[in-house]
Amino acid sequence: MSIQDLPTLAELQATPRATPKRELETRLDRAIANKIARLEDERELRRWAIAVKERDHWRDRKTGQRLHRRLELDPLRAEAHHVVSRDDWAVRHDIRNGLTVSLATHDALTRGDLTIEGTSWFVLHGARYIDCTHPVIFVRR
Repeated sequence: MSIQDLPTLAELQATPRATPKRELETRLDRAIANKIARLEDERELRRWAIAVKERDHWRDRKTGQRLHRRLELDPLRAEAHHVVSRDDWAVRHDIRNGLTVSLATHDALTRGDLTIEGTSWFVLHGARYIDCTHPVIFVRR
């Protein structure tokens, strides 16, 4: 390597070496972006719950009883239940993965006293899921 092969000082200074600090993402920027994403997910889950309840005509899919929109802990309060956990992002906002049930039925489902068996399924990303737009069977454990 000869001295003529080395870059000049002007060439070295023209080449950017690092990202300027003003262009780096800060912890605050990441926190704000995460908060916005969480709020949007909550809005999407509320829209999902309303869509599931309207599809089921605000009736408990287990008993057929008419349910109510309430904040109080009423046994006939309408709850939208995810058949496959909300942790599965493939079907987190898919209304085929939701059922309208009463608060009492929802408690039994989350405690594991009741399970849900499907009569119809759909495939998404190679995985098979219960399709709750069709009848389902509630099984007492």
